Amino acid sequence: MNTRIRLGVVAKLHVTATVLLLILIGQISTQVRSQQADRGVKLAASDSVKVLPAQGKRYALVIGVDRYADTQITTLGGASNDARTLAGALIQYAGFPSEQVTLLASDQPTERQPTRGNILRRLSNLAAVIPPDGLLLISFAGHGIERGGQAFLLPSDSQVSNDVDLLEQTAINVSQIRDRIRKIGVKQVLMIIDACRNDPVGRANADNPLTPAYTKAFNFDLRNREVQAFATLYATEVGHRAYEYKEKKQGYFTWILVEGLKGGAANEKGEVTLASLVKYLQERVPKRVLQDLGPGKDQKPFAVVEGYRADELVIAIRDPKAAAAQQATTPDASPQAERSVDPGVEVKSREADTSLAGTTWTGSSPESGEYTMEFLKDGELHYIIKVLQNGVTSPRTVKGTWKQSGNNVQIVIGNSYSVLQGMIDGGLMKGEGTNQEGASWKFTLFKKN
Repeated sequence: MNTRIRLGVVAKLHVTATVLLLILIGQISTQVRSQQADRGVKLAASDSVKVLPAQGKRYALVIGVDRYADTQITTLGGASNDARTLAGALIQYAGFPSEQVTLLASDQPTERQPTRGNILRRLSNLAAVIPPDGLLLISFAGHGIERGGQAFLLPSDSQVSNDVDLLEQTAINVSQIRDRIRKIGVKQVLMIIDACRNDPVGRANADNPLTPAYTKAFNFDLRNREVQAFATLYATEVGHRAYEYKEKKQGYFTWILVEGLKGGAANEKGEVTLASLVKYLQERVPKRVLQDLGPGKDQKPFAVVEGYRADELVIAIRDPKAAAAQQATTPDASPQAERSVDPGVEVKSREADTSLAGTTWTGSSPESGEYTMEFLKDGELHYIIKVLQNGVTSPRTVKGTWKQSGNNVQIVIGNSYSVLQGMIDGGLMKGEGTNQEGASWKFTLFKKN
């Protein structure tokens, strides 16, 4: 038997909408039981999923689309930032291995652009690696559209039209997403959906609320065992819209969602449960939007959860190392310190305030030997390698750029020839790199100063 929890939750990501298919979020057990009673559904607690799969079985596809080839479609301002910060939070706090989180966004190199082909290919590739007892999280930040009673996501190369046949060829029908997930056979799915703009050619600040037909397209049928459990988190309630946090260049929803995963929604053990994250979003998104934008700006999120025991399901840990140490030494520690945190203040890890600006790191590879990376101010990078010319070895500097979000770092070398995604752990930086020729590798950097 399954259970549906409808929450008045969430908030939409940016002014123009954004679809984050992610499958995350639920609600409090008393609400769950109340909803079940109203619908005459009897669900044994043992039938509800209480834990996520092991970390090695968690996979995520995170997509952010700001720019569109079709000039009719309004450009967005924060979808790529939303996708990038969410991907970082999944790795650092939600237990997703970095190599199992795929980021496709408008600010990425060609092979990671959020085109229709790239998105569908990545979904197809996941079928070969995700085990049936694993977890798939899909997040899409960008425009969504409803035509002919069908819901579509708009990749960067979409063509907007009232012709459903044309949309089928250039956009992504949500039914395709569901079909691919069924074929993958994965039993747990977390979706974050921020695709509330039914008219993507409209003005960025025009009202364009989420529709009931759009939300129905993302539901799974647990009775027919399509999945074992899923949660769909919507950034705004049906009939309402979401707003952009211009100062942060993100949507209010994603900004608060990431802060919740970092620890803002954590209990005294440092654990962020599905229910506590939903509650955190419900309380802070409307309050912050009203505080910043004034009366009449009402952003109301909600979630649909089936098969998950939301109040017990831990989806993130505030600081995995600190939480483990605390549990081992002071399991009965008072939660007073957590309650004293100002809810309006961003929650950051201890390392998150350490900027790379002004630091130098070294590494080595079989192809280029030893190399140095100098992280300069304003996101500028110097990649220095030793080159042998005419029998003389001399340093050569290639310019690039870098971006940092907490402990997550993106490094672009040359004219986007190579892109590296890494995480800082004290004096080490580890991650993966790819280049325009399709090569991929793992790297380790050591902090020099």
